[in-house]
Amino acid sequence: MGMARVLVADVPEMDERIRHCLPGHELLFVRTMREAMVTLRHDSFSLVVIGVHFDESRMFELLTHVRSLSAYDAVPVVCVQGLAFIVPEPVRKTVDMAVKALGGTAFVDLRDEALDFRQHCDFLDRAAGEGTGLRPS
Repeated sequence: MGMARVLVADVPEMDERIRHCLPGHELLFVRTMREAMVTLRHDSFSLVVIGVHFDESRMFELLTHVRSLSAYDAVPVVCVQGLAFIVPEPVRKTVDMAVKALGGTAFVDLRDEALDFRQHCDFLDRAAGEGTGLRPS
């Protein structure tokens, strides 16, 4: 699996966690919706990662925008939660369903205490290298 270009739209507090999950890939971090839109228009990526807290919780807005761009039809878009906020399981499942309904690949939990943290990191790494057709284990 080679190095992939990955757009990461999230808050700075998530940078190290994302780097930990995607070692060896070229990561470009954006902080605002405007910056993300300009970058998507002028560049190409093998994976888009969007954090739930991106630009004051605009994850769904950016996901919808990415899916409106024909150049990104086959590019996996994985939404992530990583800050230590308590999210009840029914809420997490509802967010996962919403992400998938909007064309996202998955919603994964990257919090330190998440039972599936390592598995979800591995999923992100596979998504960067393999592309479409993936689902977290």
